[in-house]
Amino acid sequence: MPYVYEGPASVTVMARYLGLEWAELTTLECPVRLLNAGRVRVELQYYLQGPKAANTLRVMLPHGMMAQGPILDGWNQPTGGWLLIDVEQYDLAYESPGSSKGWQWR
Repeated sequence: MPYVYEGPASVTVMARYLGLEWAELTTLECPVRLLNAGRVRVELQYYLQGPKAANTLRVMLPHGMMAQGPILDGWNQPTGGWLLIDVEQYDLAYESPGSSKGWQWR
């Protein structure tokens, strides 16, 4: 499957839950590869830092395109990994704390 984008991007990992203060951490110039097959798969070359219980990811590409959505699945390890996000054309719904749908930030 061809990549939609490969190169550096600003990646923001967020923990957004109803009734709790939002937390986020942005990594600038993070090397990524994006694949798109209905959902966006973000491939990482190294461990991506983020707040505990992260549930949302935003990827801002150098030319201004942005992909943002809830984290559905992923693997975040020191040697790299991937995150699968669901990108929709509507506002993101808030989730109750602890409703990570099986995804756990490590």
